[in-house]
Amino acid sequence: MRLLALKQHINTAIFTNTDLAKLFPEESGNQINTQVYRMIKRGDLIGIKRGIYLFPEVDIDEFVIANRIYTPSYVSLESALNIYGIIPDYASNITSITTTTTKNIKTQKHTFLYSKISRLLYFGFENVIDSNSGLYYQLALPEKALLDYIYIRKIKSLSENRVDTSGLNKQVFANFAVHFPKWVSKVVTSE
Repeated sequence: MRLLALKQHINTAIFTNTDLAKLFPEESGNQINTQVYRMIKRGDLIGIKRGIYLFPEVDIDEFVIANRIYTPSYVSLESALNIYGIIPDYASNITSITTTTTKNIKTQKHTFLYSKISRLLYFGFENVIDSNSGLYYQLALPEKALLDYIYIRKIKSLSENRVDTSGLNKQVFANFAVHFPKWVSKVVTSE
């Protein structure tokens, strides 16, 4: 497997060892791993996480990466709230919700934080296309991101956290809030 052959066969921004094994069936897993290791050392590939790679020249949104390196997940909490302008603080880490184990994943460029939530609360997100890579990622709706934030971070007061709820759809918020413990929606209604 040569770099040129790899670039000709890979038609996605992010790819895995499984993808490589399918594209190059004549090569053993050890051969593929060795060649990938060498490509990373030369700077021809970026290893995002063990077994997940991308080409260095690919411009890809970190939210796409967040969805790919730990599934199932959707971007929420501080990352989503900042995107929507609900909180003014920039999230230095990419924060997501998952139904599997809470986990922190550090890569060369970012730290990805995943918070576990019940399957019953795993809803309220949409697919968003990354215009650079053409790949989709899942992003919480603003109302769901705020509910996730209050619930996961155990927020007691929105004013202390400089949260702006003026742009939220109150009906959507109410529909989502019924699935959470009552204390979560009370944090918003008491402000």
